[in-house]
Amino acid sequence: MIFDYIKNLDRYNIPFQRDMERFLTTMDVSRLTMPDHLITGRQLFVRLMHFRTKEPSEGKFETHQLYMDLQYVIKGAEIMETAPADVLEPLTEYDPEGDYRFFKADRNISRVLVRAGEFAVFFPGEAHRPCCSPVEGPGDVTKLVFKILMSIS
Repeated sequence: MIFDYIKNLDRYNIPFQRDMERFLTTMDVSRLTMPDHLITGRQLFVRLMHFRTKEPSEGKFETHQLYMDLQYVIKGAEIMETAPADVLEPLTEYDPEGDYRFFKADRNISRVLVRAGEFAVFFPGEAHRPCCSPVEGPGDVTKLVFKILMSIS
């Protein structure tokens, strides 16, 4: 997992980094209307999300096999949780079409508060439970989730 300000994205060697930076500097996010916007086809696309944060118990941990997530909060704040693989209990089988599998975990959970202007990266296999409410309570969040193809299996 990586956590930082979006202005520091160039510190990292993330695939398609220049394409993401170009997208962020040239695209008017308020004009995005489709849930998925292809940047370099299915190798790199972005999903615009608007939601209200919720209690962690209302969500599930998820992992991906093919894609890395770069989750960039534009408005609001959310807690993103992570848990190590050895505490995950599978809830579903892997869905190859959606590239996800859901889990539950009840210990060794780490939390990070991600505010507007910040991002978190979750690599394939790293369990994460985003969209959780900060201590202050539920709030509205707008974020971009860049899906970065890491593997072709």
